Amino acid sequence: MASEQIYIYGRHAIAEAIQNTPHAVKKIFFTPQFDGAEIRKIANTQNIPVEALNLGALPQGIDETAAHQGVSAIISLASIMRPYKEFARGITITNDTMLVLLGEVEDPQNVGAVIRSAAAFGAAGVLIPEHNQAQITGAVVKVSAGMAFRIPLVTIGNVNTTIRDLKDRGFWIYGLEGEAETALADEGFDAPTVLVLGNESKGIRQKTRELCDILLSISTNPKCESLNAAASAAVALYAWSAKHPNAVR
Repeated sequence: MASEQIYIYGRHAIAEAIQNTPHAVKKIFFTPQFDGAEIRKIANTQNIPVEALNLGALPQGIDETAAHQGVSAIISLASIMRPYKEFARGITITNDTMLVLLGEVEDPQNVGAVIRSAAAFGAAGVLIPEHNQAQITGAVVKVSAGMAFRIPLVTIGNVNTTIRDLKDRGFWIYGLEGEAETALADEGFDAPTVLVLGNESKGIRQKTRELCDILLSISTNPKCESLNAAASAAVALYAWSAKHPNAVR
């Protein structure tokens, strides 16, 4: 992880990066036609190296199909991903603290959308396993609408070990499960909360499910298929934030 870099694309994502985590931006590429004066100004102020982006000879690693809008940037993952132990030492835990834990979410689109919802509804961090899990990429950052630079992204090792540690710190662990008996709308969320999201097709692993204090289901019209991981997370995060208005102020 420490040596990995990714390319991100588009005005909005890059503006968020240079405004919120300028230390993570290693270089910005502009096409000659790019007219983003504000981005150029901030890049200059932050002493971020810039380089011309030649669409006929793109740098190795840039996705040729990406909608770059005339600007791309190299981001150091080590500068935006926080190790769990470091994150846990620094976090202030109150009843208004919510963490989202991704448990083998495979679709980068879902990961990006969950990050965006987590930021929107006041979560204090998104915990991302190192294995069997879609990692942070340019596509994830773009889907997150740049919110990957506004909310802590935390790298964790073993999911179950992390959950046990969070329980010891006073968190209640909630797993989203389609067939769970407890309805999301009936939960009060009156303790520090961890929301666990499972794999898109397999759900939450059995050992992880057993560690959850409560499994929650989302009531939907029976004529409708179940919500995907990103939509389920957004609904659950909104339900939590409605009971914790201080988290979004």
